[in-house]
Amino acid sequence: DTHSENFLQRLGKLYAELGELVQHHPDATLFALIHLSATELRMYSATHAMLVYVVCSLAARDVLQWPTELDETLGKAALTMNVSMTTLQDQLAVQTQALTNEQIDAIERHPQRSFAALLELGVTDERWLLAVRHHHDRAPGPLADKKPALRIARLIQRADMFTSRLAPRVSRTPMSTSAAMQGCYFDEEHQVDEAGAALIKAVGVYSPGLYVRLASNELATVIQRGKNTSTPRVAVVVNREGLPTGEMIIRDTSLPAYKITGSVPHRDVKVQVALDKVLALI
Repeated sequence: DTHSENFLQRLGKLYAELGELVQHHPDATLFALIHLSATELRMYSATHAMLVYVVCSLAARDVLQWPTELDETLGKAALTMNVSMTTLQDQLAVQTQALTNEQIDAIERHPQRSFAALLELGVTDERWLLAVRHHHDRAPGPLADKKPALRIARLIQRADMFTSRLAPRVSRTPMSTSAAMQGCYFDEEHQVDEAGAALIKAVGVYSPGLYVRLASNELATVIQRGKNTSTPRVAVVVNREGLPTGEMIIRDTSLPAYKITGSVPHRDVKVQVALDKVLALI
């Protein structure tokens, strides 16, 4: 709700709470937001914006090693990048028919409209404003060659694209993890993208919240990132006989017997995973 007088105050509170979670509970935060974006289509715009900030913050801190003072600008830009089209974004998540011309126009113009809305709300941080204005730019190339606001915009653009491709819609199925990763990893000129590569290194090839098949033929959900990007810690939810496990079993995917053989779409997982029970394991 951008029309309330205390919007920026509430936004600051949300950013601070998310920042604390990213700092102290990164895997649990990733799991919760990826799980919610895949299973809960209501208020998708808000969940998506929070997830984009979390993955960007981890990449900026752990891989790109950006100054910590940039995180607030990065966070608030990610949280407000779609502020002019939140209602439309929520609608599109459950829409079954093709986009109308008006919807296409709103999508294409939303970076500029969000920029204008933030100006009207009283935002004065130039980097925040420019990052929102340019967060859909197709601007490949080294991050060091860009001004700070455009570095932030590029990181947000890659994270926005990657996380939205993993999320389901009523009208389409989500991309496979490998396809979404590849689209993020390579830029518009088919070169390795610095921002995209940083995101993948930060969250892992198999991020918390995703489902995977193991060499043991068990189905598991990823609960924690591992020592390298392809060997996370997982919890088995379906055993090798195809039956729900009841109590989830922890597996170390760095062991050959439990190596990950591929990702599994959320839609193909027939068991209900209780979010609170998984978070207790992380």
